[in-house]
Amino acid sequence: MIIVPSLGIGAIAVGGEYLTAPEPDIAVQSGIGFAAYGGTDLALVPYDRSGSGDLISSMRHEMFEVRLAAVDLATGDTEWDVRLSEELSWKAAVVAAGEHYAYLATDDGLTILDLADGDVVTEPGDIPGLEGAQAVSGAAYAFDSGIGAVVALDVNGGVHTIALDALEAAPADADTTAAWSGLLFAEGSVPDIGGMTSTEALLADDESSVRLEPTAAGSLGSNLVLDGPEGQRALGTRVFYEAGIVLDQTALVSSFTVEIDVDELIDDMLEDPAAAGQNLWTGLGTAAAGAGSGHVLVEHRTEPGTEAYAMHVIDVATGQVTASTATGSRLGRALTGPGGHTVVIAAPEGSYWLSDLVVVAPGGSLKRVEIGRD
Repeated sequence: MIIVPSLGIGAIAVGGEYLTAPEPDIAVQSGIGFAAYGGTDLALVPYDRSGSGDLISSMRHEMFEVRLAAVDLATGDTEWDVRLSEELSWKAAVVAAGEHYAYLATDDGLTILDLADGDVVTEPGDIPGLEGAQAVSGAAYAFDSGIGAVVALDVNGGVHTIALDALEAAPADADTTAAWSGLLFAEGSVPDIGGMTSTEALLADDESSVRLEPTAAGSLGSNLVLDGPEGQRALGTRVFYEAGIVLDQTALVSSFTVEIDVDELIDDMLEDPAAAGQNLWTGLGTAAAGAGSGHVLVEHRTEPGTEAYAMHVIDVATGQVTASTATGSRLGRALTGPGGHTVVIAAPEGSYWLSDLVVVAPGGSLKRVEIGRD
């Protein structure tokens, strides 16, 4: 009679904890990359997970984790999801991926993972050719598409290369060393790339552009306009409030340079400040996300003065909205994979946490992936 009620009370307590425990907080990091494994196009998504969650979840997870999820871009399914670190503040970014391995820049150094299941193949500091000289810096690594290799800076300033799907480093040649001089750093964290929008963006031909024009002077509402070789035309009649065209940020910050003639810039500023500012901004990169597949993405408030945002996918050829999704705040980084899928980091409706991945297919449809909810 004593034992049975005690068991009942225990079961109620355990069940109550299971039902009432808060969901863990998820925050997607900006260092997303792409891979193709076994005929499947993947997005490799690093994210922070904090909070133990319910009873069963607390048995599987630590209080603080940085994890990496492999998302099938065609279906939105998670192929695998692995723990990278249990540190509170720790960054990771996908530098490159071959047919078998992915290369991650982390705050502990360069890590190599198996694309089959996410298992760590080589820990930071253990890569042959970098032993003892590997920089413990997330800013010391990049991908050189010209030679098809990861480039790595060691603590002594030496540059090394790791060919895709290789597990050891070799000293870089003189040309590669010169090309990456000043772009890699032996100290510093993995770059954090936030979302960017603009009222004007270039399309895939690098000549045509789309822009948002106010419906009237001082208006919060804008229409989307295409400016191409055949002149200007409106892209649909939809009015967007406090809108911005989502810019593509596929390239990591460390992987490109901008040459600026300071004297010419000053002269242009004196002659036409608005045009000079736009030219400078274009030099930093203003390609519209999704433009390679004939689409642009527009971020906007759902109504004037509201806190809610939405993202619309617009077909450049027709001006039609092909898909849309609600988001609780402004979007995070947007980048496009080799297969034409554009991924955007987004917050769920009613939340400020950038915890979802919106996948826009080349045809203009979209899927919303809830990262780390299993």
